[in-house]
Amino acid sequence: MTEDPRVEDAVQAVLSSLRCSVTLPAGAGKTELIAAAVAKVANQGGVSLVLTHTHAGVDVLRRRMKKFGVSSDQVVVRTIDSWSYDLIAHFPTLAGITVSATPDWSKVGDYHRAAAISVGTKAVGRMLKVSYTNLFIDEYQDCLIDQHALALALSAVLPTVVLGDPLQSLFNFGTNQPVDWDVDVSASFPAVDVSHRPRRWDPNHQDLGAWLVSVRDDLRGGLPIDLTATPVRWVQRRDQRTFVNVCYSALKLDGTVAVLGQFRPDCVNAAGSLGGSYTVMEAIDERVPLILAAKIDSKSGPEVAEAIVDFAVKCSSGIASHISATKRKQLGEGKSFTTRNDVLKPAYAAIVLVRSAPKPHAVRNAFSLLATLPGVTIHCREAWNEITRSIATAISDDCTVSDALQRTRNHARVVGRRQSARVVSRPLLVKGLEYDHVVILNPASYSAQELYVALTRGSKSVTVISDSVILPSAKMATSAATQ
Repeated sequence: MTEDPRVEDAVQAVLSSLRCSVTLPAGAGKTELIAAAVAKVANQGGVSLVLTHTHAGVDVLRRRMKKFGVSSDQVVVRTIDSWSYDLIAHFPTLAGITVSATPDWSKVGDYHRAAAISVGTKAVGRMLKVSYTNLFIDEYQDCLIDQHALALALSAVLPTVVLGDPLQSLFNFGTNQPVDWDVDVSASFPAVDVSHRPRRWDPNHQDLGAWLVSVRDDLRGGLPIDLTATPVRWVQRRDQRTFVNVCYSALKLDGTVAVLGQFRPDCVNAAGSLGGSYTVMEAIDERVPLILAAKIDSKSGPEVAEAIVDFAVKCSSGIASHISATKRKQLGEGKSFTTRNDVLKPAYAAIVLVRSAPKPHAVRNAFSLLATLPGVTIHCREAWNEITRSIATAISDDCTVSDALQRTRNHARVVGRRQSARVVSRPLLVKGLEYDHVVILNPASYSAQELYVALTRGSKSVTVISDSVILPSAKMATSAATQ
């Protein structure tokens, strides 16, 4: 067994080098290092502020803090976005911006910039120094330029450590401008080297952990990855349904399982083919529920009725067999929508009621009846639950479904969401999470960062389904602005 570096030594190296940055591979103990450092600060009477990017990351960090015995009054763990909003909501004059009672996340860049301005004021600077002893920012490779500017402002006030891994940078899409680790990060936060090893794969899968470390240079260099004679299990794709048997077999494995696609449609289609045995993990800002909420609030009865049935069909296995595509079209056109099947009649009647009076009460009843039809399983459970909870909130609080959805999401950002044991997801959404077993559906389409994140999620086994045992070279993704 490889000699185990002491986390205490890493904590000492980091806390004696503020401000600084730490680069660690996936599964090499970054979360452990943060929690141990926070515990050291707490033992010395200090209070730490820990910022990260996702609600899932917040949940992981909070649970690790508990392992180290850090109490809730010794650490604050938040997403950068939510912390920025709360700061400027309390100091709108100093921030130079007035925000609504609930966050409008389409303006999150404005929140970051305003938060940086307020942090630079004497009043907020004094408040931060009184409130916190140290600042730790996790997953720093995912910081956008506006978030980096905020981090620089905070580091002028608080002793700061930023931690991350450029090979796990996945926010290189659209108009995003993520930090460049060599240009932006290292120049502002000098690197501190700490001894590490791939702990995630202890004690019985160290060969997998060692191999994952060994392929980092190949991925950064854009080289093909040969899976021959490696700890990764390779399955040759023979047709479009090869993954089905592989994923059903994975259900028999002990522990959690993540099946990884690349885009949401990949995940929804895969989960549908798996009959609801896996649930789709959604982005916190997924547009599909948002679009449906807006339709319920504003569209005509036929449009709302057709939209909720289409949503139900796409979220489930089984509903499509009870309500054909022809009937769904008739529903939207305001034509006859009936059935001779006595079992289906209550659901059909509820949908017709939505068409004539598209109110939240009617929509809630329709969804409830659709979900309990024979042979129906919901595989997009997060999206389904998000919409149904928002409809219930709209009814109880007499607000629009869109407003209720915003409240639901804001709550999830604060408290996190319960993780499922069997999920279909994407590298972007599972980064920072850990599963016992991972099945990768289409690695040839991934960027180098997506492939690395996908390969490193499984602590016990990784299964790759591809046309060839040699994965083609994957390029390092860069932001659109630098292409």
